Amino acid sequence: MTPEQKLLLRHALLRQLAAAAPASLPPATLLHGAALAGFRLDEPQLQVELDYLAGKNLLAIVPAALSRALPRARLTAAGRDYLEEENLL
Repeated sequence: MTPEQKLLLRHALLRQLAAAAPASLPPATLLHGAALAGFRLDEPQLQVELDYLAGKNLLAIVPAALSRALPRARLTAAGRDYLEEENLL
C-alpha cells in the first residue's frame, strides 16, 4: 500500500469512528467499512493501522462492556480534532 493509500485508509477508519461516536466499533465492523471504502485488508493489517492510530492518540482501543476479551475502537478528542482540522467531518 502506498503512503497515500495508507492515509486514505486511516481517514476512512477515523471517519467511521466519528460517525459512530460516542459509541465504539469492533474490528469486524471497521474491516467491513474499509472494504466498502475500497480497501482490501485482513485483520492483522487492520490491527497494524489501529495500533498506529492509537499510538498517535487518534483512537483508543477499549474492551467491550460484556466481554473484556473483545476489543473495540473509539475515536478520541484528538481524533475528532484531527478530522475537523483536515475538513473531514
